[in-house]
Amino acid sequence: MKFAYEDLGDEQFETLIVLMCQRLLGISVQGFAKGPDGGRDAKFVGTAELHPSKTAPWVGTTIIQAKHTNGYNRNFSESDFYSPSSDKTVLGKEILRIKKLRAAKQLDHYMLFSNRRLAGNAESEIREHIATSCDIPVESIYLCGLEQLELWLKRFPEVPKEADLDPVDSPLIVSPDDLAEVVQALARQKDTVVTLLDDPPTDRVTYEEKNALNNMSAEYAKAQRRKFLRKR
Repeated sequence: MKFAYEDLGDEQFETLIVLMCQRLLGISVQGFAKGPDGGRDAKFVGTAELHPSKTAPWVGTTIIQAKHTNGYNRNFSESDFYSPSSDKTVLGKEILRIKKLRAAKQLDHYMLFSNRRLAGNAESEIREHIATSCDIPVESIYLCGLEQLELWLKRFPEVPKEADLDPVDSPLIVSPDDLAEVVQALARQKDTVVTLLDDPPTDRVTYEEKNALNNMSAEYAKAQRRKFLRKR
C-alpha cells in the first residue's frame, strides 16, 4: 500500500521513521520532542538487531534523521536538498550538525530517511560526501529514500497502523507505473475484447424471464418499466 507521504506532517513522518527504526535497530530507539534537535530526530545506543545485518550489526550510537518534504515526486539530487559545494541545502545544514555530534563523540553511525526518491548513483555520491565531510566510515552511513521505505513498510506492515497512517485519508494518487500496468493488462486482453465487440453474445433472456430470475413481483416490474419509459 502506497501512502501520500507528502501530505503528512513533519511530526507524523518522524513518528513513522522512529517506529521503523525500532524494528531495524531495537525497541530502545528514542525519539525526541519537536524543537531544536541538534541534528537528530532519534537515537539508538547499543547493538542493532537487523541493520545492516544480523551477522554484522552496527554497534555504538546511531543518530537518525527524518527529512520530510511536502513536495511530490522529489529526489535526493535536487539542488535544494544536496549540493557538494553548499552548506545552505537541507543536507548541507545537516552535515554541520553531524560534525558537531561526531566531534563530541556522540555519533558512530548515521541514518537519514526521506520521502524523496533515491537513485543508486546519488546514494553512493551522497554517502561518500557525508563520510568525507564528517570523518565517518562510509559503511556507517545509511540513506533511505521513498523506494526503500515502501519495501520496509511491506516488511513491517504494522508500522503504518502504529503511526496512524490511513490510506483512506489520503487522496487518490495514480502514478505513471499504475497507469502502465492498466494499459499492459488491457493490451493482453485485446483479442478477447475485440472478439466480444465484433460478435456480442445473443443469448439474452426476455424482460419477463429476467424479472422471474430476480424474484421480482409482476407489480414491481410494471412500476419499474413505467418509470423507465417516462425517463425516455
